[in-house]
Amino acid sequence: MPQRHPALSEATRPPKLLSRPAFEAVLLASHSSTLPVAELLSFAPSVTFLATTLFLPGTVLLLLARLDAFTATVLGPAVTLFLLAVSSVLVDAAQLPWNAYTAAGSVLLFWIVALVICRIWILPQYVGVLTSASRTVRAAVAGGVLTATALTSLALARGIGTADRVSQGWDPIFHSNVLQWIRDSGSATPWTIAPIYAEERTSYYPAGWHSFVSLYPGSLTEAANSSTIVIGAVVWPLGLALLASVVLPRVPATWAIAPVIGASFVSFPFAQLLRSGQWPNGLASALVPGVLAVVIQLLYRICSPDRNKRWSGDTAWLATVAVLALLGAVAAHPSSVFALLVAALPFAGSALLPSLIQGFRSRPSRTLVLVGVALLAAGGMAATLASSPLLHSVVSYPRAVRAVFPDSIWFALFDLPRFPVLSGPTIEELNLIVGLLMVSGAILSLLRKETRPLAMSLASFVLLHILAAGPENPLRWLTGVWYKDTQRIAPFIAMLGSICAAFGLVAGVSALVRGADRFVRNVSKRPMRDRTDFVTGLVLIGILISIYVTSSNFRSADRIAVSARNYITNPQTSLGVLSPGEQEFIEMAGSKLPKDAKIIGDPFNGAAAFYTLTGHEVVYTQLGSASGGIEEKKLLQARFNEIHTNDAVCDALQHVGATHFYEDAPGMSHGSSSLSAWPGFYDVPTDSGFRRVEAEGPWTLYEIVACRQ
Repeated sequence: MPQRHPALSEATRPPKLLSRPAFEAVLLASHSSTLPVAELLSFAPSVTFLATTLFLPGTVLLLLARLDAFTATVLGPAVTLFLLAVSSVLVDAAQLPWNAYTAAGSVLLFWIVALVICRIWILPQYVGVLTSASRTVRAAVAGGVLTATALTSLALARGIGTADRVSQGWDPIFHSNVLQWIRDSGSATPWTIAPIYAEERTSYYPAGWHSFVSLYPGSLTEAANSSTIVIGAVVWPLGLALLASVVLPRVPATWAIAPVIGASFVSFPFAQLLRSGQWPNGLASALVPGVLAVVIQLLYRICSPDRNKRWSGDTAWLATVAVLALLGAVAAHPSSVFALLVAALPFAGSALLPSLIQGFRSRPSRTLVLVGVALLAAGGMAATLASSPLLHSVVSYPRAVRAVFPDSIWFALFDLPRFPVLSGPTIEELNLIVGLLMVSGAILSLLRKETRPLAMSLASFVLLHILAAGPENPLRWLTGVWYKDTQRIAPFIAMLGSICAAFGLVAGVSALVRGADRFVRNVSKRPMRDRTDFVTGLVLIGILISIYVTSSNFRSADRIAVSARNYITNPQTSLGVLSPGEQEFIEMAGSKLPKDAKIIGDPFNGAAAFYTLTGHEVVYTQLGSASGGIEEKKLLQARFNEIHTNDAVCDALQHVGATHFYEDAPGMSHGSSSLSAWPGFYDVPTDSGFRRVEAEGPWTLYEIVACRQ
């Protein structure tokens, strides 16, 4: 059985994200000042399996295609998702079940094909900036990535508690049930998971995250929780290091520092992956830095003044890699395309502008035609997207206001752990030092031609974040592809901001060390030039440690509290669908049910968790749009308690296939008033027509026998 939630050790004050009762619940659930070793080790099997599953297929394929080891490792997860997406369709077409064996067989076929292609065509070897750097630089980058991994994974694990603790967030309940649906149905294509949220409905849904997490042979709850560590503590810092090496190739110290600074942000992975539970979207966010790095490299090659380099085999191969990685990011979530477009546009403009100017001077007619064709293509694509009903529903999503000016500025720049509309931000909530470094680094970037796109890209996401925060304005629709959600945009501020902050820090320290070198040379006539890099490195390490300590360990209490939000079980918080001990009861009661049992009850009050925790189907698999437009489900939601007097109730039960009823005391989970929103499942006359299966405290599981009479 899951242990009690071992949360905050460093929480000497309530983080403003949570109400005081919720925060106290976290404190009361804490057993010790550190996460017990046994509970930390509970993540090891699933993290190891998922990391191997996500990295190995794509990385091996890229290594076979002669990509350097570091770039292949960073891009490996994106390529893996592409391979799994294609594999899921092939496996489904062959009428085979989707599991670790069929997925491995499909990946093996891709490896064989790649090996044959590499034998027939001698592909050019691609070596990234980092791979060609000195051993000292590579060691520093490895140290930076490992540090970021340790800081992030420990905070995530402490927030979750134990690997088998179910997340009670709005989105995680749905995504966890999709995993169980894939296991039951044996199908994981983006077009076959639709029945989980609406019967007899075929539509596209991004299944990249589900396709690889569902391969875990053990508990799907453990797999879902552990995936956040793989995504946020491994994929993300590796991507930041690669992106920094591409954007700032002449400042190698930033390659090691950017991942460490990235670990200081609450917005990613803590807020998006755990507080919001946007697991598929969060996976896409984590892939963006690596994919963006290869896209920028491709842009620089295409726009290179060296014509031979521009049309070389290396460029064609790099374009192929970029397309594969991009398709993998799309498999995780299509919103990654828009993030990449916004992030890459300043770099594309910087790379293309000299070529356009030269083209207008030498061949104005041809250049004008090419520009016109490009604009028409972009306009046609925009018109196609604008006519999409799905995109229209996303863009018009009614998002609540998160912040108003000027709080929206501090919200975007200083990574606040809660929405300013809840209450005004305080100085201790700001990621102050990192935010100031980010701003200073962006200003310095603007002063240099080669780094100017970095600052412009960061400014674009800051502006989008401010618009998304609200209130409603004529330009807020621009953030519609992210559902006008600041938590979907903030990770890209963290992505570019960590690189800008690293640049600002390195630039400042380098200036100080050069000044010290001049001083020593003037006074002692013995320059310290040979030791400059060593001294700079020591100073940078010292400053990073100072920032970590003075910021309360990168605001550790806030990061853990944000992570813990959906794992707290306390009746006073009104946050989750479960109360203390309810998960254990559901697991125990579920073990006493027949295989064909199907549970009905208020999904906001625990019933929806039965599917993931026990494998038994439920009528309502999610919280949002729980009825899926099905009239029988709507009827039962309102009138199930009329089972003895209303014949339509039994007809509806037969239609949805419900065999058991889960009863709990009414609550206010996620702001849903059980008695008003789901009145049919309260005051049910269970004294007749129901056979009790298991009961404890306010929870009772009944077999429905009334409709058999």
